[in-house]
Amino acid sequence: MISLVLLSSLATASAAGLTATDRVFLANAVRGNNYEMQAARLALRMSAAPDVRHYASMMLRDHRKLGANVKWAVAQADPAMMLPKTVTYKQADMLRNLRLSGRNFNMVYRQQMVKSHNETYQLFDKYSRAMQANPVLQNTIRAAKPTVRMHWDHALQLPR
Repeated sequence: MISLVLLSSLATASAAGLTATDRVFLANAVRGNNYEMQAARLALRMSAAPDVRHYASMMLRDHRKLGANVKWAVAQADPAMMLPKTVTYKQADMLRNLRLSGRNFNMVYRQQMVKSHNETYQLFDKYSRAMQANPVLQNTIRAAKPTVRMHWDHALQLPR
């Protein structure tokens, strides 16, 4: 069903291109995705807790899928658009803190994932209601909101 919605708005989106709203959203959302994937890779290397490792694996799988869907939607509207490959300075600091957390890794990872998914959900929610947004990208984000919420809920259940 999601594919039908995306395909039905493809012609409109291709002509519409990306708006300023889309570009601001993408700058924030893609960097957030990059951060959460890097944090998940750290969790797989640094945590022995099965719940944390399972969560990190789920994060990588789901974030790869979302990243591919976003890239596809962007390519339909603006094939020349280059998405960020980095994280923000704040996210780089969070990753550094995570690497240096030692025995507190699980607690720090949990805190960061709860905060990050809260922020991501708010960002996705606001964008999904934006009036000046590319319809294909917007539908992609609307379809991803339940997964972001699930990640947030699962993060709350991680060991402290």
